[in-house]
Amino acid sequence: MNEKDDIKKQLEVKNKEIYLNKLNLDVDNNLEVLVLAIDNLLTTLSHELTLKVIDIAESFRDKKEMEEDIKVFMNDYREILMKLLDDKKSFLQNNLVIEDDLELTRKNLDSNYQKLKSELETSSKEIIIKLENNLQKYLDTNFKIDRLKKYLKNIFLLNLNNKVLEIIKGRDIILINTFKETYLKYLELNKNTVGIN
Repeated sequence: MNEKDDIKKQLEVKNKEIYLNKLNLDVDNNLEVLVLAIDNLLTTLSHELTLKVIDIAESFRDKKEMEEDIKVFMNDYREILMKLLDDKKSFLQNNLVIEDDLELTRKNLDSNYQKLKSELETSSKEIIIKLENNLQKYLDTNFKIDRLKKYLKNIFLLNLNNKVLEIIKGRDIILINTFKETYLKYLELNKNTVGIN
C-alpha cells in the first residue's frame, strides 16, 4: 500500500466518523423535539381531562385532588414513554453504527415504532385503571362512575395514545428524511476528498 492509498483510507475513516457523528446528532435533536412536543401535549390533555372529570362529577368541590390524581397518571405515563424513547434512541444509535443501508434503517425504524406502540398501549392500559380507581372516590353515583370508566378507556386513553404515536411517527419520517440528506452529504464528502462515487 502506498502513501496515497494510506491517506485515502484515513480520509474514508474520518469521513465515516463525521457521518456517524452527524447521524447521532440528528437522532439527539429529533428526540429532543419529540420530547418537547409530547410534554406540551401531556400538559394540554391534563387540563382537558380535569375539565372532563369535573363535568362528569358535576362538581368543582374536589378539583385540586382530581388534578393531583391526573398529574400522577400523567407522570407515570410520561415515565413509561421516556423509557420507551430511551430504548428507541439506543436502538437507533446501535443500528446506525451497524447499517449503512437507508432502506434497512427505515424498515428497522418502522419495526421499532410497532414495538413501541404495542408496549405503550399495554402499559397505558395498566396505569389508566389506577387513575380510574383514584377518581371514582369523587363521584357520587354508579352512573357517573360508569361514565368515567367508559370515557377514560374508550375516549381519553385512545386519544392520548393516538396523538403521542402520531407525533412519534411524524418525527420518524423527519428523521429518515434527515438521514437521507446526511447520507447524500456523506457521499459528496467522499467524492470530494477520496474520489469515491
